[in-house]
Amino acid sequence: MKEKAIVVALMVAMAVGAFVPTAEADSSDVTTTWIVPGDTTIGVSFPTGEGKVEFDATGVGQNFSDLPATSQASGTAALKISNQGNQALKINASWTTDFPAGVDRVNISVSDNTNTTLKVYSSANETDNQTLVASLGDGANEEFWFWSSGTEVAETAGVDRTLRIWSTST
Repeated sequence: MKEKAIVVALMVAMAVGAFVPTAEADSSDVTTTWIVPGDTTIGVSFPTGEGKVEFDATGVGQNFSDLPATSQASGTAALKISNQGNQALKINASWTTDFPAGVDRVNISVSDNTNTTLKVYSSANETDNQTLVASLGDGANEEFWFWSSGTEVAETAGVDRTLRIWSTST
């Protein structure tokens, strides 16, 4: 009888245990976000030491072809653009106003050879946006050489035009 009572007690305990809730582990996914503002800062410098890109036709007169920017030479670009931001940048440029009368074009190159022209701004498109660099890496820089051509350009002591250079993230 004792054995029956033990077996019945065991069966009752097992039956009751089946209805006792058991503890289970729970999980939850948590989204984690990093917000890092993009920095599209660029720096512009003049390796020639001129402080600007200048075309001086004093020695050639009113008609000139592929007149190099003043003081640029092999290994010395007229302009240098540096990516000072924290991401790759697209570098764009355009003149804000038309060229002076008689100036036909400005060639921009990434080497000191007029035959390797990167962009040509003509008197018909000088205010159009053109991409100078499709992707300039973080901390990288690019140098540019300039040449200008003109026909019967009016005599002047200096006429300034603004080349606007800006960056966007790639």
